[in-house]
Amino acid sequence: MNILLVNPPSSFILRTFNEISLPDMPLNLAYIASCLEATGHDVRIIDMNVVETVEDLQRRLHELDFHLAGFTSTTPAINSCYRTIKIIKLALPWIKIMLGGWHASALPSKTLQECKEIDYIIRGEGEKTCQELVTRLASGGSLENVKGLAYRDDAGRIHVTEERPLIQDIDAIPYPARHLLDLDAYRRIGFYTVGGYFKKDLYLSSMITSRGCAFNCTFCADSTIYKSTCRLRSPENVIAEMKHMIHEHDIRIFFITDANFTLSKKRVMRICNLMIDEGLKIMWGCAARVDCVSLDLLKLMKKAGCTRISYGIESGSPRILKLMNKRISIKQIRDAVRMTKQVGIPVYLYFVYGIPDETMNDARKSGHLLMDLKPDYVTHSIATPFPGSQLYDEALDRGILKDVDWDMFNYPYNYVIINPGFTEIFKYQARVMKRFYLSPHFIMQTLKNLKSIYHVLFYLRALKHLIIYMFTFR
Repeated sequence: MNILLVNPPSSFILRTFNEISLPDMPLNLAYIASCLEATGHDVRIIDMNVVETVEDLQRRLHELDFHLAGFTSTTPAINSCYRTIKIIKLALPWIKIMLGGWHASALPSKTLQECKEIDYIIRGEGEKTCQELVTRLASGGSLENVKGLAYRDDAGRIHVTEERPLIQDIDAIPYPARHLLDLDAYRRIGFYTVGGYFKKDLYLSSMITSRGCAFNCTFCADSTIYKSTCRLRSPENVIAEMKHMIHEHDIRIFFITDANFTLSKKRVMRICNLMIDEGLKIMWGCAARVDCVSLDLLKLMKKAGCTRISYGIESGSPRILKLMNKRISIKQIRDAVRMTKQVGIPVYLYFVYGIPDETMNDARKSGHLLMDLKPDYVTHSIATPFPGSQLYDEALDRGILKDVDWDMFNYPYNYVIINPGFTEIFKYQARVMKRFYLSPHFIMQTLKNLKSIYHVLFYLRALKHLIIYMFTFR
């Protein structure tokens, strides 16, 4: 079967952020593609967030006689996804459409109702369900016992099948099909890579070394797919994929997109020791929880090539951290940032503002903590109740979710929770961002990093967006 997989264009707001960051490589689609290729199907991937336009899409629709098109879905981009699906159905009326991802997995029936052109929803982890669905479609078999599926029958009735168990041995999943992506589109390096390194001729890639998260923060929809569990790839399997990417694609920079790379200290130390023993000359970054790092681990990570760690500390208010079910303390935040700086790894911090019942006092505690910690980079997000998260359920139960369409779930700017005090909180966090990025500490640090014309051009783009942000929300 000939199958087209599409990463639909994100919103204008989120695409603006891509000017100063690394476009997200659609590894979810690349994993699906590798599993479908392994069972003999011909697959293509179009990523409309990098170089693909609607015109490119229409042209590529005729590369093969496609039988099936698959899409991934996030809440902020779901309307864009619907529009792209309609374009494909108009050009190829006979094609069947399947949709997976967080949004569709959280709201399968509603998604089918909102977009009549969608035939199948892949709920949860997609590899096995996609393989079985394609096999049934090719043979004309029944779909009623395909686990992890929602679909519309010939009479228009919607069916939701039994949940599919998670894949336990994730080492057995083939490496994502990066050969189907235009790697040149992911060459550009920005803040979202590995510590501000700018080397024009180096390829970079994101990679996944685990699936899921063992924690359950209220604003996160991860459990929609991974059920609040975390499965780890073996160190040997992780290193084998890195070596494959080096040898096959000349990739030398990696960002590990695990929710918490350092969950297992023993595993991370083994991975780092293998990087060193194998002589891998690479740079890499990761995300971690502040309660899952130690000084000896950070020293080894630095030695193995780690050039960035991102910590989602979310708030400087213990009360808000408790409401988020974050399960960390301010002391743990301070200790992790101090140790990471001590070993020389750049620190990136993430804050969330606007949790229901947050007050200006809570917001000020976050601002004071940020200015005290002096990280290398910080970003603030608005608490957005994505479907599948506890925050979404709470907002519905309390009647504090605004009656808006999905386009309003663009978390950098829009606030969809009813909270009378949030306007002042939002203005405050904008002022904090201004203070941080115009502080002598950050300016001196930036000047030290200006080592090539690529640094200069990057920071000029970033400055443009910072100015727009500050003057829009002052």
